[in-house]
Amino acid sequence: MNAYQSNAVRADFSATRSKMTVLLVDDQEFIGKIIGRMLAPEEDMEFHYFQSAREALKEVNQIAPTVILQDLVMPEIDGLHMVYYFRAKKNTQDIPLIVLSAHEDPKIKAEAFDLGANDYIVKPPDKIELIARIRYHSQAYTNMLQRDEAYRRVEERTAELRQTNEKLLEQIAERKQVEEALRKSKKKAEKERETAETANKKIMDSIRYAQMIQSSLLPNPENIRNLFTESFFIWMPRDIVGGDFIFTDYLSPLDPRGEEQKEGFILSVIDCTGHGVPGAFMTMIAAFGLRKIIRDEGWQDPAKILARLSFLVKTTLQQDTEYALSDDGLDAALCFVNPSEGTLTFAGAKLPLVYIHHDELMFVKGDRQSIGYRKSDLNFKFTNHTVNICEGMSFYLFSDGFVDQLGEKDDRRFGNQRFKNLIMENAGKPFDVQRELLLDAFNEHKGDNERQDDVTVLGFGL
Repeated sequence: MNAYQSNAVRADFSATRSKMTVLLVDDQEFIGKIIGRMLAPEEDMEFHYFQSAREALKEVNQIAPTVILQDLVMPEIDGLHMVYYFRAKKNTQDIPLIVLSAHEDPKIKAEAFDLGANDYIVKPPDKIELIARIRYHSQAYTNMLQRDEAYRRVEERTAELRQTNEKLLEQIAERKQVEEALRKSKKKAEKERETAETANKKIMDSIRYAQMIQSSLLPNPENIRNLFTESFFIWMPRDIVGGDFIFTDYLSPLDPRGEEQKEGFILSVIDCTGHGVPGAFMTMIAAFGLRKIIRDEGWQDPAKILARLSFLVKTTLQQDTEYALSDDGLDAALCFVNPSEGTLTFAGAKLPLVYIHHDELMFVKGDRQSIGYRKSDLNFKFTNHTVNICEGMSFYLFSDGFVDQLGEKDDRRFGNQRFKNLIMENAGKPFDVQRELLLDAFNEHKGDNERQDDVTVLGFGL
């Protein structure tokens, strides 16, 4: 695999996991320990440390860092020479490089930047500043790789179109000749912009068509109104397609196999890995899995449904094998409502249930176990929580997109406590009014910030 292909693979990986890999080269072991402890709580960061500059140069291609921290004073080789070496090697020439120094020396800074360093930090660094800078430079590098991968895919698609139509092949060849002749002119930049816009339109058209397919295959969230007239739902994918969905189903006393079953309703909020196209693929797997478990296999117990779904997702993606390439899964909140017994049984995989009874808010946590991932325990027994239904009670299921949204004013999460307070303040109002109040609070908090994740909230009364 050449350097370009390696970058393309890493770009695709980053798009789904947003993993950051930090390489530290510093001969002082205590600096390695300090920085290692600083980064240890960051679950999305992988840390590698070398005291030896030569060893770091040998292993850098295997590690594939998204940011390099380089000490300027090394016993075996000058730190500035290391900056030069990293910039001279093809596989590391674009990786963000932050130099570390015990002194704030403008001349050394200038020389480091002249050799290609991206940033400069005096050590030992401040934890908050270090993590912020690592995230900033890693994200910029990842965005560059994703951009390069997008251009590569556009080129592949253009090549396919050339092969299907000889006339188009000639036109493209003529256009390339014109572009080559005008390479040094401003028209080249304009031509490339138009090409990128055309490619983007094709991609967006494809994604919009994928949205139609996803909407056709997923359960219709409007079904909640058929099951419960007193209800509302908020379903806002971050992108055109998304990884959240609402699953509802009515269970007849006779299941498809003819065995005696309890009559009731299944309601669930599912939050799949990621968002956009990767998340949409996961919703297909999860939705078909739930239909199979509930309709074909006749399961009604929420805890057993979640355990069975974890098995189906994990084996479908072959994540139960050592050679699995993916590590994807989902979180879920699932309820079975039994009207005849007047009970609601809830089980959750990371996601909770909130309900209001006698002007008191009850928060039922889901188990700390996700579904379908490579590390998901297939023998894990999810916990059922049964609630006796009384008149005037209201129930809420939601993914983490609402509470994790960062605010425009303070860049802080909306938060679980603020969300619970909002629910508690408005629980007695009609459900359509509650929906509008939730949306108003969310949009006011978000401001002009982009929506960070898919947002799903389901509220209903019995």
